[in-house]
Amino acid sequence: MKETLIGTANTCRARLVSGVRRFFETPALAPPANRPLLERPIAIIVIFLILSLLVMKTADYPLGVWMKSFPEQLRGTAKWISSFGTGLLVLSFSGVLLILAVLIPAHKLRKSVRAGAELVATAAAFIFLSVAGGGIVDSLLKNIIGRARPELLETNGAFYFRPFAFHADFASFPSGHSATAGAMAMSLALVFPRLRPFFIPAGVLICLSRQWVGAHWASDTLMGWGVGVAFTLSLAHTFARRRLLFAYRADGHLCPGEHYKKVPMILRALLRRRLAGSKKAGKACALKSSHPSSALETQP
Repeated sequence: MKETLIGTANTCRARLVSGVRRFFETPALAPPANRPLLERPIAIIVIFLILSLLVMKTADYPLGVWMKSFPEQLRGTAKWISSFGTGLLVLSFSGVLLILAVLIPAHKLRKSVRAGAELVATAAAFIFLSVAGGGIVDSLLKNIIGRARPELLETNGAFYFRPFAFHADFASFPSGHSATAGAMAMSLALVFPRLRPFFIPAGVLICLSRQWVGAHWASDTLMGWGVGVAFTLSLAHTFARRRLLFAYRADGHLCPGEHYKKVPMILRALLRRRLAGSKKAGKACALKSSHPSSALETQP
């Protein structure tokens, strides 16, 4: 038992070291020159910064006044939606999935299944790093900028800043929950492209809920979304340049890599094998039950 645990620990350590080295090694590809504008992290930051400043100047104050009259009967629902902006659910799920994928005894698996397990681990690592990294970057930014929250509207106004305050009351711009929502939505949309129409609106709804509960200005949530999306795209390009999980299409768009397409095939094969095994077991039980036992035959 002890030898097995030691062997598993050594294998996990080797796989983790190999993954970290692969991430920090020299990129195998250069980013394509025809990358779309909305997939360039710097362009995302510039666009959302300009939009945020415009909203800050024109709409923050009237929206801040309106938020104070938000219906109380809907505030509970808004708080529930806002709670998903912590990213705890996605971080927990992706973290557990990553740990399980690392702990799987790869030497006991078929080559195709092993490749699928490695892709699952890479996808879980990408989602975890996107959400955690986007939240950390935004937390540093908002504490450095030090904008007062909407709850201080009557005492400090809509444009009061106290840089480097590192206090919750002066950590409004950009919104941390919105950055996490943007990172969650974009990372999940990149890993599961077909579900993008669900993930993006869900992330936007979390951003809006931060205004409904009176925790942030409209410009805060707008800029927070931009920070989260930009960080996730930057990380996706880092993965793609190292041929990890993502690749580039001929038009420069990010897309899942070729090996990623094998994962659904592997899952379907495993499911069919399991169903076939259960059918065989059922037939065996039926045949066994159709023949009476010798003990029953000898009974008078």
